[in-house]
Amino acid sequence: MITRPLDLQSRLSPVPRDLDFFAWVNVAVIGLFFGLLGSRFVLAPAVPIGLSGENAFELPQVSGTNEGAGPASVVVSYRRDNVILFEDGMYTLPELRKHMEAYIKKHPGAVLLVRADRQVSWQAGLDLCAMAQQVGFVVAQVAVEPPSPESTLK
Repeated sequence: MITRPLDLQSRLSPVPRDLDFFAWVNVAVIGLFFGLLGSRFVLAPAVPIGLSGENAFELPQVSGTNEGAGPASVVVSYRRDNVILFEDGMYTLPELRKHMEAYIKKHPGAVLLVRADRQVSWQAGLDLCAMAQQVGFVVAQVAVEPPSPESTLK
């Protein structure tokens, strides 16, 4: 070996036969972390749904959920860009302005509910809300919904 010509093996420290105190403390702390983090002390991020009583789901009550909610006077369904359903007709954004102006003259202080589909761009939804403000609606509430089943069959 390489240590024989210089007799280096005699100068090496002997191999430790037992682990020292700090090694055992380290093992105990690691075991404690595994015990605590793998147990019921860790909270699972979820929404609890009550299943008791006649197969009805009971969602938790959260304070402040009705803070900005209110009854809507009229609903606008925005299906795709330039396909807008308002009252009993289908309009584009420029055509809708005339009908909204006529509605706001009959119902001043009305609240507009915009139901937007997934296919509607954010900019188109914001343009509709800006137009509703210019026409005279007091509040525009926005509700986003997933596309209808027939629109996903394309």
